[in-house]
Amino acid sequence: MYAQVTSLQVPINQMPLLRDLLETRYLPIVRQRPGFKAGYFLEQCDDPDSAQLILFWDDHASVEAFNRTGMLQASLHALTAELPHLIVHREGYAVRVAVRSMPEVAAVG
Repeated sequence: MYAQVTSLQVPINQMPLLRDLLETRYLPIVRQRPGFKAGYFLEQCDDPDSAQLILFWDDHASVEAFNRTGMLQASLHALTAELPHLIVHREGYAVRVAVRSMPEVAAVG
């Protein structure tokens, strides 16, 4: 699995606009791409102008295929066009260990 972590420094009081842009324009495009698994938008609790967008993919090749379409870069450019002072920093990671919560067992009574 492969993860893209995008750190976002949002202009003051613009987090609601960024959240809306991600929900209505960016993520609907991304989620349709082959290899996309999940995405999470994390708003930092102690800094209301900082956030991270974490996208999980089957593998790095899926992200590269998306990059070649030009759609990913166009989407990031669309975000920065809507929020001119948005600072974006993206990194990629190979996911080597993953764990999920255990399913809850029904109480026997």
